Amino acid sequence: MTKENKPEFVTVYKAHGKLDAESIKGFLEAQDIPAFLDPNAIGQIYGLTVGDLGQVGVMVSSENEARARELLEAMESGEFEDEVLMGSPVGVEENVEEPAEIDQRKRVLFLCTGNSCRSQMAEAIVNHYLPKEWIAFSAGSEPSGYVHPMASQVIQDFGIVHEGYSKPVDEFLGQEFDVVITLCDSAREACPLWLKKGTIIHLGFADPALFEGTTEQKLQVFKDTFEAIRATIISYLEDLG
Repeated sequence: MTKENKPEFVTVYKAHGKLDAESIKGFLEAQDIPAFLDPNAIGQIYGLTVGDLGQVGVMVSSENEARARELLEAMESGEFEDEVLMGSPVGVEENVEEPAEIDQRKRVLFLCTGNSCRSQMAEAIVNHYLPKEWIAFSAGSEPSGYVHPMASQVIQDFGIVHEGYSKPVDEFLGQEFDVVITLCDSAREACPLWLKKGTIIHLGFADPALFEGTTEQKLQVFKDTFEAIRATIISYLEDLG
């Protein structure tokens, strides 16, 4: 899939925290509409420290937008009384209680060129293995617009739930990070100046997508890359405390 023909996603619901968003996501998927949570929403950031407060967007593909909104309106009118769902459809103004405390976890951003393999793995690894100390994000200097299927498979094979998507670094404009880690030379050279307020380091890994061989051989290279990233990144972040 190329960047030009990648599916577009729209936010059709704003839930009050990740748990509520998961309920909405499950409701839509029960109606055969694939749904995703906004990985950068405030509810994700505050979720582990203040009981899943904050807003989390629920997204669907543009082709499913009309049907999703119709179902959500029916849900709001009480048509689905057996569903325990909270939140409000996008466009409905409600007073959202501010989180009681600020997330104290450190923030790390992983950068590579396409944001399809290495940086996706690194983001998934940190959020899975170090969820109490760190919150990880990823982006690309030239995002490919998709996550490599073998990267997704390897992440899943290691028992990690990851809903990342390929995105440009400018999506984080105005945000600050404790550490920015570049994973390839081109990303290191293209790292924007506004990101250079915190610590920036380079931990290079070969791109597994460039390996040529059988399917089994390629998958093994992706696994080896995952394990190398896991060992290196976890050790480095643990040393930072």
